[in-house]
Amino acid sequence: MSNDKSFDALDADSDAWTKGDSAKIYNLLEDSYTFSGLPNMAPVDKTSFKMFWVTFRSKIEDVGGPPAVSSDFMVLKNSILRELGDYVVESGNWEVRNFGRGVYMTAAKNGKILWREITMNPWEEGKKTSNSDENTGKDCIRSLHTFVKK
Repeated sequence: MSNDKSFDALDADSDAWTKGDSAKIYNLLEDSYTFSGLPNMAPVDKTSFKMFWVTFRSKIEDVGGPPAVSSDFMVLKNSILRELGDYVVESGNWEVRNFGRGVYMTAAKNGKILWREITMNPWEEGKKTSNSDENTGKDCIRSLHTFVKK
């Protein structure tokens, strides 16, 4: 089976996240979708996504991030895409000015987004350049624990 639809879905999803276009994101989501990884927050499912997004964008604007109506929302870079059987997984770095940055991982199957999981460092912490955590032997991306299964 070709994964072309899933690659297209991931491309469209990434474009929608960079623009902050929740309607486009929502239309790509599988019914069982979950978004997770924000500190002190339970995973968000598809039915809760629209309300989550309004609050999310408002909080980001309140801390000096892009206005909720801005189409210049998030920067995604260093993306890697991999096929795993019928699944396609994308991972990379994300950044929202004056809010935070971290790593994201997203999975798609049959042209629908199954989940998005992130790690997050607040904006101020993200600006620090320290090598102190590099050799601790600890898993520095603890929240990226989801495994894709057929």
